[in-house]
Amino acid sequence: YAGHGCEKSYYQATRDYGWKNKDLMKKHQKLMLTYGNIIAGVSIALTMLQYTLNAYNGKPLTVFLFGILPILVLALCIFLGIYQSKERSFRQMIKVGLGISILFAVIAAIFWVIFIKYIAPTHLETLNSLQLETYKGEHPEVDAQTIEQMRTAMEGNTAPWIQFNLSLVSNLFFGLILSLLASSFFKIFNRN
Repeated sequence: YAGHGCEKSYYQATRDYGWKNKDLMKKHQKLMLTYGNIIAGVSIALTMLQYTLNAYNGKPLTVFLFGILPILVLALCIFLGIYQSKERSFRQMIKVGLGISILFAVIAAIFWVIFIKYIAPTHLETLNSLQLETYKGEHPEVDAQTIEQMRTAMEGNTAPWIQFNLSLVSNLFFGLILSLLASSFFKIFNRN
């Protein structure tokens, strides 16, 4: 190569490329940690706020604050993480979005188990009772036997490991969908 005007050997070029990948990987990890922790913090704060205010009334503001807002913040964090990564590869954009989602899902699931086991041990019972009362109000024709079967099924899902898995899977599902949407959006509107 030296005789053909190339300034770098093949070895030097591949070594430099490896360093660039490591720097890029560190940048992506930093973005995943930053945005994953932000959404986890927001989620924990909203859960504690809802519990403190005993806001389980189903009013539109309550539904927005504690049901829709966390999904919007997750979407914002994933979009910002992917945008700030400045990636053009769909695969790399998905990795950044999923990294944010995985970190959030694990932190949220661990917090949820701690919350239902130590902070508010009767929380799931309260939620189940409210759901059953709402269901009875919406469907007055349902007999007592069906309601009792529903109550039994709900009580069977209160084990901490089941709650951990439910929280983890549901948060990962939302994260996957939002990562796919964000990556598709940025791939379609190729950033210049």
